[in-house]
Amino acid sequence: MKTPKFWYSKNNLYSILLIPLSYIWILGSFIKNKKTHKFSNIKIIKIGNVVAGGAGKTPTAIAIAKKLINYNYKVHIITKGYKGSLKDSTLVNSKIHSFKEVGDEALILSKFAPTWIGNNRIQSINMAIKNEAEIVILDDGIQDNSIHGNLNFLVFNGSQGIGNGRIIPAGPMRENLFNALKKSNTALIIDEDKYNLNKTISNHIPVINAKTNVTFQDKNNFKNKNVVAFCGLGYPRKFFQTLEKIGCNILYSEIFPDHHIYTKKTIHNLLNKANSLNSLLITTEKDHVKISKQYKNKIFYFPIEINFLDTKILDNMLSSLQIKK
Repeated sequence: MKTPKFWYSKNNLYSILLIPLSYIWILGSFIKNKKTHKFSNIKIIKIGNVVAGGAGKTPTAIAIAKKLINYNYKVHIITKGYKGSLKDSTLVNSKIHSFKEVGDEALILSKFAPTWIGNNRIQSINMAIKNEAEIVILDDGIQDNSIHGNLNFLVFNGSQGIGNGRIIPAGPMRENLFNALKKSNTALIIDEDKYNLNKTISNHIPVINAKTNVTFQDKNNFKNKNVVAFCGLGYPRKFFQTLEKIGCNILYSEIFPDHHIYTKKTIHNLLNKANSLNSLLITTEKDHVKISKQYKNKIFYFPIEINFLDTKILDNMLSSLQIKK
């Protein structure tokens, strides 16, 4: 789905009328809660958000995985493989699996660490243990109360904030902010904190500040270039802001629902639009993995990474895991 604009307004009539339905969402989350499973033979890091979509969970999972791998730990990543057809616990192999089988984010995660998809996270963790994992990172795991996390990161996009602060569908919140903070060890605020989240959150848990960085080496070549941009993200505005920061002139943009599957017709139309405007066609890495091979080399994408600004806090958090080699 596309993010409703009224999620970012408290006075919007649609949001006010939908407040009663928010209690159904809360009830559903309460019913879904299960007995918590604790693992004694592996450390679990949960990464999640409290705002629906776009906070930066996946690049955060990658950044933490890379840091731990540099410490010579055997790290595996667990994700459900949203919208993928495979439901049993499966080790992602980008050479044989497509996004239709394992989901778009899983293909990206698997570039950095062994990645498991499947509906049953506990089963996936057990598979990771059998394959000698020492640390498991649960991508989008904060709301999964069936698994005990040894270290839980709550991720926020500084330019997004928490919208109107209301629960889905009246607002973007997956649960009450303070409930999410209670089960988190630290918060990560990515990019400029435009809504002063730090002040609210730091009264409850430590805050780590971070920023996004485009890793494409030739990004400077796109400065002052005319582009047509498209994406299917939970918070698409961030992608367009990134392009503007690089110096791109966005002549036309199109937004699709999060995890959107692109048809050849859609891509063909976007390429025609870019040609008509004498522009480059640009998207995100997450969207690029879902594009048909015949079009991939005609469309640019910018990989994004997370750079931690408060490395001392992060290092202390990771060392608190006390992982025995």
